Amino acid sequence: MPLFRMRGLPVKASQTDAGLADALVMASPSCLLRGQTVRRPPKLFYFVLIAAAFAFVHAACLLAFRSAASLLTYPFLLLAPTLAVVACGWRALRGAGRDGATGTARVEPFSGPLRSAWGLLAVGLLLWTIGMFLSAWEDLLQHLPQSVAWFSDLAFFLYAVPVLLAISSISSRQRIRLFIWMDAAQALITGYLAYISIFSVVPFAGAPLAPVSVTTLVLVYNAENLILAVAATLRMIVQPRGNERRFYAILAGFLWIYAVAAYIYNAWAATADGHAPYDVLVDIPFLALTVATLAPWPQCVETAPVQREQTLAMIIENVSPIFYTVALLLLSISLMREHFQVGTLGIFTALAVYAARSTTLQGRYIRVQNELHEARDRLEQMALTDALTDTANRRRFDQALVLECNRAARHRHPLALLLVDIDFFKMLNDRYGHPAGDRCLVSVALALQSALPRSGDLLARYGGEEFAAILPATDEAGARQVALTMQQAVAALAICNETATGDCVTVSIGIAAFDAAAASAMLADIAQTGAAQLVERADQALYRAKQSGRNCIATIDQGEFSGHGAQ
Repeated sequence: MPLFRMRGLPVKASQTDAGLADALVMASPSCLLRGQTVRRPPKLFYFVLIAAAFAFVHAACLLAFRSAASLLTYPFLLLAPTLAVVACGWRALRGAGRDGATGTARVEPFSGPLRSAWGLLAVGLLLWTIGMFLSAWEDLLQHLPQSVAWFSDLAFFLYAVPVLLAISSISSRQRIRLFIWMDAAQALITGYLAYISIFSVVPFAGAPLAPVSVTTLVLVYNAENLILAVAATLRMIVQPRGNERRFYAILAGFLWIYAVAAYIYNAWAATADGHAPYDVLVDIPFLALTVATLAPWPQCVETAPVQREQTLAMIIENVSPIFYTVALLLLSISLMREHFQVGTLGIFTALAVYAARSTTLQGRYIRVQNELHEARDRLEQMALTDALTDTANRRRFDQALVLECNRAARHRHPLALLLVDIDFFKMLNDRYGHPAGDRCLVSVALALQSALPRSGDLLARYGGEEFAAILPATDEAGARQVALTMQQAVAALAICNETATGDCVTVSIGIAAFDAAAASAMLADIAQTGAAQLVERADQALYRAKQSGRNCIATIDQGEFSGHGAQ
């Protein structure tokens, strides 16, 4: 009777919210939320009653019709996991949620990874159901002894593969689709090799299980179920609150109930002949999973997450994929003596998957680092650029001026600074409006930028309608030539602004420049006192240009620049 050997539920444990027990507590007619009692919808209570009635009818049929127990028990053993398959598939399609104030049902679609996890769990349960169907076929029609491994055993083992993928696919960090396929291949081959290792026979070979006794097999199943339940609980503990944690809660609760039911069932089945009322134990895990999955999910009052690195969570998330590879490698090595080709294939697969995973992660790491550097450069550019005129802003100007002053002092090169002011800009704003003023600023900035002869020259918006230009290695004559070019470029724009200087927009320019050959000592003094003195002198020159009637260029000679100033 390969009916319900509780096949070690070859599922790898996952996380859980409050466990299946928390989901079943929802069967109570009310709960406490935010200090208030909220009535729950009655349908959950009906689900629990239906599940209890299902188990009761199953037990009653087995007690009342002992002679036909084998024929009557299989419909129940097939229907219970089928209900769980339907419930998990429905949850994957519909999502979850409930209005915390009214208690009415409300649908919230799941995210992609969580939807896939529910779907994979449904596929795993479907494989288990297929295994039970094959078990019924082998028991009722083929009359195969328990000592023969056949199609049902393979289906029970393959059931673990989708569930393993469901557990490993949900991650709050990164989700690489290639890794999902690699883990699927590893899990499938690992299950295949584990089957061969335990039963000492290749699936479909029809060979007896002579090397492994029934007692040993039961111990292996019970140990495997316990490990899976513990692992699921660990995933639940480290999972942040939310729908993902509730999924792991339901799965871990199911695995714990399954482990206990399997232990009791296997102990009784070893001393019993035929089907007895304890077949109802097979129904309990799947009925509980169905009720917990269909139960309305209340809105949780979540506290703010603690901003700390969860070491245990990181260890579990990073070790889980490697565990598949290690298990596959060890199983392959253990099978090399008796199944050389199968073992070689397993070792090659493990090494290939590890190499592919390492290469992918390394490439992803390098790509992420490059993207971070590019993002940092873009943010830095945004932080140092004026949003309106797309020229350097005041922050970048201050940094560049200090840098150029120090460089000029160190290399004894000349340095010039131009301050440019748009004449009567306020009148243009008042007359034509601020949008016209903004367009004027943009056009003037482009004209000034085009007048700079070298790429190393810097134009910045100094503030309002003022611009500044830093001209490294430029003496007063060169600075004046650049200033004249700027005035000509602005005049060529022909932006209408009727003022005392004419009918179009004009600019006044103040120049602070010095000759390194004649004033090397002053260069060192400027480098020590910072760029503030140079800006002050350029500002005085700009003031002189305005006092001279605007639309002109003014400079401060070497004597004034040395500290006497222009009054």
